[in-house]
Amino acid sequence: MLDDREFFPVGGSKKVKVDVRLITGTHRDLPQLVREGKFREDLFFRLNVLRAHMPALRERGDDIKLLIEHFLHVLSKTLDKNISGFDQAAEECLCRYHYPGNVRELRNIIEYAVNICQDRTVKLPHLPAYVHAAAETPPANPQPATKSQARNTADSTALPDSKTKNKQDVPSWSEFEKQNIFDALVKTNGNRTQAALLLGWWRSKLLRKLKFYGLE
Repeated sequence: MLDDREFFPVGGSKKVKVDVRLITGTHRDLPQLVREGKFREDLFFRLNVLRAHMPALRERGDDIKLLIEHFLHVLSKTLDKNISGFDQAAEECLCRYHYPGNVRELRNIIEYAVNICQDRTVKLPHLPAYVHAAAETPPANPQPATKSQARNTADSTALPDSKTKNKQDVPSWSEFEKQNIFDALVKTNGNRTQAALLLGWWRSKLLRKLKFYGLE
């Protein structure tokens, strides 16, 4: 169909002509998948005509700060909160985080913080714990250690690392969101309309989340 602009419908015996423009998107490395035999090479070259690369949020530098300010303004107004900004520690933590979920994840994090914060300024404890843990994780390729550092590291491996253990026990975003929904329902005595307003959502979104998390 991409080549000839015509195809046979399923069960049909006559070709149908179409005039369409196909727009596709992916976060995967398609050239690498082609090399691994996991994506058809002919389809890749057929789709890869006019290519627009959108860098991941973690690669966009100061865009993160602009988006943080934007989402804080919008969500503070939606949730009727009087929050002026973030303190330095919270902002630095947000800027260090790698955002595997890109802009949508950033918005969810700010929404969580605005819901939790009862002050004028969002502080580090108002951010999800998993953001702290990921932001504090050392780089994947650290500088080679000196002999004394290596010796100290070897000596310490026999002892349990409470920090590492705590990071492994950090709840996921889904668990935080589920607890947030549960708390809103408790505060509103199970009134879904009021709970949705408390969360800054439409009622239909809350109903979808209740079904998704099995809280119906």
